[in-house]
Amino acid sequence: MDFFSGNPSTNILSNGVNEDDVLKAIVNSGYPLQNVITEKLKAFNVTEEWSFVDRDTLDLRNIDILAELELYDYNKYPDTRVRPALSLLIECKQTTLPYVFFSTNHVPYMPHFPMYSGLFENEYIRIKSDNTRSTWSLSINDIFDLRQNEFISNAPLYSKIFSKCVRKGKEIELSGSETYNSVILPLTKALSHYTNVVEPPKTAYYFDCYMTLGVAIIDGPMIGVNVNEEGNNIGYAPWVRVLRHEHEEGKRNKQRGKHYVIDVVHKDYFNTYIDQHLMPFANIFGKLALKHARVLANGKGTIKGMNNTPLNDLEQRLL
Repeated sequence: MDFFSGNPSTNILSNGVNEDDVLKAIVNSGYPLQNVITEKLKAFNVTEEWSFVDRDTLDLRNIDILAELELYDYNKYPDTRVRPALSLLIECKQTTLPYVFFSTNHVPYMPHFPMYSGLFENEYIRIKSDNTRSTWSLSINDIFDLRQNEFISNAPLYSKIFSKCVRKGKEIELSGSETYNSVILPLTKALSHYTNVVEPPKTAYYFDCYMTLGVAIIDGPMIGVNVNEEGNNIGYAPWVRVLRHEHEEGKRNKQRGKHYVIDVVHKDYFNTYIDQHLMPFANIFGKLALKHARVLANGKGTIKGMNNTPLNDLEQRLL
């Protein structure tokens, strides 16, 4: 083991603890993976060990990484009322035994993915039209025609049930709820807190609109399971979209509660996930947010011809 300059002779390992024991503990902790992922996010503003308040216990907890990236050029848009940005809340996990994800049979309904934070109306924009007195409450994804984008509609695997293999004697079994409590639940709570933190004051005229995602990075095997009458088909899955519905009080949601979505990504697929899937989608959102900044800032807009073709090509008709 190396010695830093000026190290006192008493700053050494005690009997019974050796260098290999310390290195093994470091590797198993997850901190080296956190450092690796931070290095991959050089374009982002990164905060490690970002603190949030647990909405259930009100205790202060940490998420491994908060990464934020502006999606516009201030010099080109100095006076825009909405400044689009991307926020990633990231939890890192290392394992030798696999995580197991049970595939859904269809692309699930994801009304709150991705989350949009920092506006007066984060979830729904009030839409009027020129040929009817009716009004609509539509999401940002709806009015920008983003639901058909491959990032939302074409993840390799969607899962509502997943677990982790653990050893029980010589056998391997699935761990039950422990995996959800250690991976998904912290991210959903961090997402909830982040939305509250960036909520604008009532007097706001300019807004930061964050496209906000929760991401779990896994350094270890990820296995997808497709269950059918003939048996279980399994395969390695580098990216899985996990969905959880959670009840929330005091929200003006159309549904009771909220659908949280977490992207679980293998460590060695993370660059591909960012460069080929997430960033193209984020850049589209950023351009549309600048184009329709007034609509997002006011929480309302007009779409022509809603009485004739209410759900077709909304962005092109958005005023």
